Amino acid sequence: MILSTSNPSGNCKTENLDFSSTYSDNLPEILSQLGISLLATSYHSQRLIVVRPKSGKLETKLKAFPRPMGLYADDNRVTLSTLNQVIDFKKSKNGHRAIVNGEFDNYEALPSKLQDTELKELTQFRRELDEQVQSVKSADSLFVERASLSTGLINTHDIAWGNEGLWVVNSVFSCLCKLSPDYSFISAWKPSFISELKPDNRCHLNGMAMLDGAPRYATAFSQSNTEEGWRDELGSNGVLIDVLENKVIKSQISMPHSPRCHLGKVYYCASGDGAIHVYDTKTGTTRVLAELPGFTRGMTFFGDLMVVGTSTLRTSDGKMNFTGNERLLEENQCGIWLLDINTGKVISSLIFSGDVKQIYDIAIVTNSTAPEVLQSSDALSSFIFEICQE
Repeated sequence: MILSTSNPSGNCKTENLDFSSTYSDNLPEILSQLGISLLATSYHSQRLIVVRPKSGKLETKLKAFPRPMGLYADDNRVTLSTLNQVIDFKKSKNGHRAIVNGEFDNYEALPSKLQDTELKELTQFRRELDEQVQSVKSADSLFVERASLSTGLINTHDIAWGNEGLWVVNSVFSCLCKLSPDYSFISAWKPSFISELKPDNRCHLNGMAMLDGAPRYATAFSQSNTEEGWRDELGSNGVLIDVLENKVIKSQISMPHSPRCHLGKVYYCASGDGAIHVYDTKTGTTRVLAELPGFTRGMTFFGDLMVVGTSTLRTSDGKMNFTGNERLLEENQCGIWLLDINTGKVISSLIFSGDVKQIYDIAIVTNSTAPEVLQSSDALSSFIFEICQE
C-alpha cells in the first residue's frame, strides 16, 4: 500500500526529495484506536515528519528544518533540536479554537500592515495563508512555535524536559547540559573518562534516558578522551553509563543510541547490530529484545507498545567493524516500527521507499490523531495570539 504524502516545502536542496513510503494495513487503525500520532526527525532530509491516521489511511505532514535531530513531545508541547537551535512549540488553545470556530474566516480583510509583503508576493502570502488555515481547521491540536534558544554548533542529539528544565546531549563538548537564554549551554555532567570540557567530540556521547525528571543513563560510542577519538574505535566499543553514579555499567555495545527508561527497565539501541537491548537494573543482565532490518535509532513507548526507528547504512558504514554488518548489508531499511515490548515482535511498520534514508528520533503526540505544527516562518503564525490577562 502506497502512502500519499504532502508536498514538502523548505530548503531547495531537499524540496525535490521523494518522501513516498509503504505501511502495514493495520497502522492507521492502531494509531486511531490509541488516539495518537507519531513524530520523527530525519536530519538527512531536513524534515520533521508527522505521521497520522486519516480516513482509514496514513498521512504524512512534512515540516522543513535545518538538521532536525533530538525530539520531545507531551500533551502540551513539542520540542525540537536543529542545526544550532532548540525550538519549543506549545499547544495553542485560543488560536486553534478561533480558527476551527470560523472566527478567522475574515482573514482576507486583515490589515495589510500585518502582512509580510516585503518578503513575499501578496498573492503567494494569501495562498500560503489559506492553505495553512484549512490545514489547521482539519487538525485536532495545534502546536505553535513559542521560543527558541541558540546553542551554536554543539551537535545536539537527545533532548528532554526534566525537573530543572530542558536537558540536551551535547556531543561536541561530550557532556549533558541544560539550556538557558543566558548562555549557549550550561554544562551539568560529563563522563568520568572525559577529562575536560572542549569542543572535541571525544566519545560521541549521543543518548540520554530520563528517570524521575533527571538524566539517569547515557550512551556513547567509546570511552575515548582524545579529539574525535571515537572514530578510531568504531565497532563494538560503545557504552551505557549510569549518570547518577558516573560509571560504565555496560560495555562492548555496537554503536549505541536512544537509551530509555520504561517500566523499571532500560532499553537502548545497539544500532550497529540493528538490535534493541533490554538492561535489567536489578540483575545487571542484558538481553536482546529484537533485531530489525536497519540501523536502529530513535525510541519511545506507549504502554506495552515500543516505537523504534531504523536507518539505512551509509556508503561509509560498510567499512565499519560492527557485529551485525553482514546481516544489515543484506537487509537495511529506513522506517518506523511498532513492537510489543513483551515479545519483541513487530506489530506494524512504516517503510520509506523513496529518498528518506535516515531517522534520528521519534516521539508520540498523545490525545491527538491530527496534530499540526506551525513555525514562526509560516504565514498563519502572524495571526495566532495566545493572550494572558492578569
